[in-house]
Order: sequence, then C-alpha cells, then structure tokens
Amino acid sequence: MLTGEAKVVGKDSGKLEICMLGGFTIHYNGYPISFSKGSKFKSIQLLQILLIHKKTGISKEQLLSYLYDWEVINDRNNSLNSLIYRLKKQLVAAGLPKEEYILLKNGICYWSADTETWVDAIAMEEMVEEAGKKEGREREELLKNACAIYQGEFLPEMYSEVWAAVENIRLKNLYADAVYQLCEIWKEQQEYQQMLELCTKAAEYYPYEEWQVYQIDCLMELEQYEQAYQIYQQTVKRYSDEMGIPPSPRLMERFQKMNGRLVNRENSLMRVKKQLSEDKENPGAYYCPYPSFIDTYRLVCRILERSGQSLFLMLCGLRYMDVSMEKEKEAIDWLSQAIEVTLRRGDVYTRYSQSQCLILLSGTSSDDCETIFQRIRSKFQELNPNPFCQIDYEIVEIIELGKE
Repeated sequence: MLTGEAKVVGKDSGKLEICMLGGFTIHYNGYPISFSKGSKFKSIQLLQILLIHKKTGISKEQLLSYLYDWEVINDRNNSLNSLIYRLKKQLVAAGLPKEEYILLKNGICYWSADTETWVDAIAMEEMVEEAGKKEGREREELLKNACAIYQGEFLPEMYSEVWAAVENIRLKNLYADAVYQLCEIWKEQQEYQQMLELCTKAAEYYPYEEWQVYQIDCLMELEQYEQAYQIYQQTVKRYSDEMGIPPSPRLMERFQKMNGRLVNRENSLMRVKKQLSEDKENPGAYYCPYPSFIDTYRLVCRILERSGQSLFLMLCGLRYMDVSMEKEKEAIDWLSQAIEVTLRRGDVYTRYSQSQCLILLSGTSSDDCETIFQRIRSKFQELNPNPFCQIDYEIVEIIELGKE
C-alpha cells in the first residue's frame, strides 16, 4: 500500500477504479492507492464529491455548501481553491499520473482526468437505467450486474455528512428497485435459488427492510420449510430485541403459511419428537416470540378452561425516572433475564415491546402474582446497575380459580 511516496504504478494510460459502495478504495491498474497519513479529511471529501458527480460536474456554490456550511471561514472561495491545489498534489504523490484531474469552468467543477475513471456507484446507476430500456435476457443481465456491483451503503464512514447521506438513500433505493425487478423476473421463471441468494445478500445489508419475506417465500417454494422457519424466528427475535416491535403482517402471513408444512411425513415419529424438543433443558421460564406466544396463550386457555386452574396474564414494563435513560437497550435484556430465572419451567413469557414483557401464569392467585412480581423486581435490581430504571406491572385474570 502506498503512503504518499511519489511512485506511479503502471502506464499513464491505465485505469482508475473507485469503489464507494461499502467503503472507499482506489485502485490504479489493479494496484491499491492510498493517501499519506498527513492528507486532510477535506481533501478526501472533495475527491469523493467530484467523483460521484463525475458525469455532470457540480456547481462551485454547491461544493462550497457541502464543504464549508458548518464552518466559519472568512474567504470560502480562497479555501476551496487552496483545497483543489492540495488535492491535485496529493493525487500525484499517492502514485497517480501527473495531470490536472480537476477543472473549474463557468462556475462548475469537474473531474477531468485523462486517465479512464470507473466509479462503482455510477456504473450501477447506468446499468439500472439501461435495463429500463431493455427487455428479456438483456434486461435481466443488466439488473443482475448492477446488484453485483452493490457492496453496501454509500461511503458509510461519511454518513454524518449531509451530501453523503442523501446520496446513500438515493443509491439504496436504486439497489432495492433493481432487486425487486430481478425478483419478479426470477419468480416468473421459477428461479428460486437465484432469487434466494439475491435476497439473502439484500437482507445482510438491510436486515430491517423485510427482505426476509422473500427469503422465506423462496425457501418454501424449494420445500426447505425448516430453514424458512429459522429465518422467520431470527427475524422476529431481531425485531423484538433491537427495535422493540412485533412482526409485521407480512411476516405473520408467512408464519401461517409455514404451519402444517414443517413436519415431513416421511420422518419417523422419534425424529419428529427430537425436532420438537428443546435443544437443552432450561430450568427457568420458557421464552417464545410474540406470534408463538399468541398461539400458546390460546391453547393454554382452552386446556385450563375445564381443569379448575386459574390463569393470569402479567405485563411487566420498564419505568425510567431519568428521561435520558429511555433508550438504554440493556434494560429489557435484564428484565427478560430476571423473568426467566425467577419463574417456573411451566411459565411462558415473551417480549411485547422494547420496554415490556408479557407473562402467562397458571395455577396462581392475585396474591401469588404480587409475590412473583416482587421476586422479578428483586432479581432485576440485582442485574440492573441503573437506579433510575425500575419496573412495574399490571395483571388481568383470564380464568378464575375453580371456575369450569
């Protein structure tokens, strides 16, 4: 890796390849190029702005706004001219051929290198635009190549800069549109394996955009129901743990479709029993995702209706005495842990939101519920180092004791 020493790699007629999706890298004739440690952040930012506007250029006023709007500078024009001059020297010092690179004409600043310059974000955009003019196999290949170029968010390390954030959203939407189009093409062709690989990659980049719905659809078409259910469970847990929200209607719909398809009739009964059993015995309460909790709740209600046992639903929630602590993610983990280790194996609980847990308690009285909550609170206080975060509860009696 070069560190600023003047050393030109290859011939002057080489190719400059710029990657800005998923990170920022520069290669010249296949060799990596880097700036010296003394290179200023503003120089790199100027280079990135010029490269992403390579096709049309960018007005000097817009460039000044991007670079200096948040700074108090007496002469912004002079600062920009000095920055351009330094950037030209840094490019050559980093190992690129000696040429002008930057042109300012009629108030517009251009990237004007004689060296062929390829930018991944621009190439992806051009392919998606060209695909819109084509049909059949040619359109499919263009969309496929555009998606292959996309390696993640646009300049993630620059996301705090307004211009980069706006460009990131635009390119993300462009990528999503290309993926949607490819999915429609491959769905019609029943190319579910290719569609699965494409959506798996999209889900890795954007785990909260419901690409998992497409993964589940593909896996069910491929009759890989257990894998589909695993993705469903992982997604529901992520939504609950990290965002504090229940699964969307689309995910719930897929859950219903998977019901009845998870058991392979060719398996022996003992193998089915093994698949249904817990991976390891847990002495505490049983946790299940919210959709499973709904089914469990309804089933337990039916079972206990004639057994004479009572049934209570408890809602435990976090309460913050310091508003600044309201986004403390660990608190819900401590509450979940307190519930799990405190309750019996026959009790069931779930995360209802980012600050609440639901518990199903059978064979208890209202006085028992108060005792149970006190045990949960005591354990929570052991686990929780923040004295400004407490818990409270509500209960509702579902089935009265001794009622048939």
